[in-house]
Amino acid sequence: MVLVPEDYQLELDVMILNKDVGFVLPGQAVEVKVDSFPYTRFGTLSGEVKHVSRDAMEDQQRGLVFPARIRLLSDTLMVEGKPVRLSAGMAINAEIKTGRRRVIDYLLSPLQQYQSEAMRER
Repeated sequence: MVLVPEDYQLELDVMILNKDVGFVLPGQAVEVKVDSFPYTRFGTLSGEVKHVSRDAMEDQQRGLVFPARIRLLSDTLMVEGKPVRLSAGMAINAEIKTGRRRVIDYLLSPLQQYQSEAMRER
């Protein structure tokens, strides 16, 4: 059981994968999807990265991860016309906005990788 004061501003504790942590900084925008409420129907919540730990933790399934904290700009979703507040313990998926890429960059990325690794020996 987790007890949280009613007037407390909810913060999210998330884990950032080792391969992604170099691109995450405090202040970056975050889009939060709540597992209990499909985002295609109920939307997402906005937030920002508050803190990223410098120390990695070992995770059984994901390897090394870095704990981070996200501050929500609002902790309420509209569900069938009624505001529903998130509660402690709900599972979420946080997408941290680290930059922008053009669609063509996504398509050409495998070709560029192949070209840079071609004609090399081990």
